[in-house]
Amino acid sequence: MDTLVNIYVPTYEPKPEHLKAALNCIQAQTEKRWMVLIHDDCSKKDVRAIVEPYLSDPRFEFSRSPERLGIGGNWNACLKHGVAPYIQYLFQDDLWEPEYLARAIDPLVKDERIGIVSMEHTYQYEDEPPSQNMYEVLQETRKKILKEGKNDGREFLRMWIQRELHPNLIGEPSFVMIRRSLQMKAGPFAEDMPQFLDEEYWLRCLLLGDVYFAMESSSGAFRVHAAAASAQNEASGAGIYDRLHCFERLITMLPKGELRVEAIQARNRSMESMARKFLTRLKAGKKVPGGKESGSLTSLALKHPFLSARAFLKALFS
Repeated sequence: MDTLVNIYVPTYEPKPEHLKAALNCIQAQTEKRWMVLIHDDCSKKDVRAIVEPYLSDPRFEFSRSPERLGIGGNWNACLKHGVAPYIQYLFQDDLWEPEYLARAIDPLVKDERIGIVSMEHTYQYEDEPPSQNMYEVLQETRKKILKEGKNDGREFLRMWIQRELHPNLIGEPSFVMIRRSLQMKAGPFAEDMPQFLDEEYWLRCLLLGDVYFAMESSSGAFRVHAAAASAQNEASGAGIYDRLHCFERLITMLPKGELRVEAIQARNRSMESMARKFLTRLKAGKKVPGGKESGSLTSLALKHPFLSARAFLKALFS
């Protein structure tokens, strides 16, 4: 039986019960033509011992980085394994319905122009995470804007640019299936972004193919808890400049023309949004990453000094 999809499970200090639940979801899939790579990013705990029972199935493989790669590095390490026509991540905390793979694969098989398939899902809250409201807004926005079916990649990108790339309408990698031929053109994930590396990747994908949204029913659950990377980034402020860097990289990829002009204008508006968020966190006594920590604020200010100054002045007096 030929492998149809490579499933990548990047791990780092996982909760055993969460990781086992995720792997059980894979085993329960109605679509059986898959191979799984569990790739651990040098966790202190013995992740191999947690997943050992699953390795008796030849479709499961485990590997471990000898040193910490970080989120993007771990995702990219996974991409080096496998040659199946479709790629699917499943994070160590997340859950799929049994029909997930079958439903995600179907549009890709029927239409070669479709490069990514975004699946509707819910958010499962635990430990009263500080980012709960953010995900509730995201879910409501997706339901309001997205419609079932195929969307032209560049037209969808235009709409997203007009919204200042907010929120992440494509979704988390656990609920996005990628055509491998498109992934090979798009390249690896950006390893210097703590929060928006998936969103930056979807921008590249939209320049190369169309996107299909499966919105009629939920296909699983993204687990939200205080120990998750997203919640920790929200608490520390890591990634608050990432959206601007998404714009910077997108602008360099776009040829001269109307779409590039729209991206520049949206980048400028987003700069003001970032400045307001920066000052709000500062007033609330929350952590605000500096230039040395993130490399982002300093580089943006040096590249766009007048734009940065105007954004902060507007944020101060608005």
